[in-house]
Amino acid sequence: MDADKFHANCYSYNGTVLSMHLLLRLKPWRMMWGGNYVYGQFEKYSRDEDLHGLSAYLSKEYFEESDDYLKENGCYHQVKLMEKYHKQWKRIHVLDEAIRYFDWKTTKSVKYEGYLLNHTQKTAVDLADFYRQSVSLADDGAKIAIDLVPVLCETGDGAPMAFFDGISTDTTEELAGTWCGDELQIVDDLPENYRLIKCCFAGIWRRAKYCYRAFGVNQEGYLLKDDTGNLYEATRLNIVGKRGDSSIVKIEKTERGIKFIPEPITMIQ
Repeated sequence: MDADKFHANCYSYNGTVLSMHLLLRLKPWRMMWGGNYVYGQFEKYSRDEDLHGLSAYLSKEYFEESDDYLKENGCYHQVKLMEKYHKQWKRIHVLDEAIRYFDWKTTKSVKYEGYLLNHTQKTAVDLADFYRQSVSLADDGAKIAIDLVPVLCETGDGAPMAFFDGISTDTTEELAGTWCGDELQIVDDLPENYRLIKCCFAGIWRRAKYCYRAFGVNQEGYLLKDDTGNLYEATRLNIVGKRGDSSIVKIEKTERGIKFIPEPITMIQ
C-alpha cells in the first residue's frame, strides 16, 4: 500500500516490488498495481475481480464528493460494489519476510529466475531473459530494472512516467496494463501450453549507461547493445504513447565524463 509515484517505486529494489515477487513465488495471486489516475475510468473495469482489486485502496471517502459525476458517467454501480468490497479486505504485511527471502541487504533486488506466468491468458515471461534485455544502471552505478509486474499490472497512466525520457527500442511498452487483474504466479519451470512472450522495459539513458559499461562502442564510436556488434537503438514516446523516430547513440568523452549523443537513424542512412 501507498507505494508513492509509479516512476519512483516500480524498480527491482523497491519494497512493494519485493513484496509482490515474494507472494507470487508462494502461490498464484491476482495482481493489480492500482493508481489514483484510475478515477474516471471505472467503465473499463467490468470484471468483478477488477472491482475487488480497486476496492483494496479505494473506499467510500474517496468517492463521496463525486456522486453526481459518477452517476452521470454510468459508473455508480461499480462504485457501490467497491465501497462494499473495501470493507471485506484483510491486510497482510510481508515486506520484512521479502527482504529476508531475497537477501535484499546484499542483492538490492528481487530474483529474475524462473517464469512469470499469467494463468488467465496462458502466457509467460522468462524472467532471466526479461532482465537481460531490461537491466540498467542507476545514478550510483548499481544494476536495476523497471520491474515487469508493476508495468504489466498497472491500472493506467503509470508506465508513461517511467518512460518519460524515452525507451530502448527493445521495450514492449504496448504490454503496459495488459495483465492488470489477471492471476499470476512465478514458477521454476515453464508449463506446457503456455505461450512465451517477449517482455522488456528499459528507460533510454539508464539502459544506455549499462550497455556502455557492458559492451562499449564500435569503431565509429556508436554504442553497442550486445556482444555481437548490434547497435543500441532508442526512441521517445509522444503524449499518446506513439513512438518517434529511432536513434543510435554516439559516445563522446569529455572532461566531465561520458556524453551520450542520439543521432536519428534516418539522418545517418
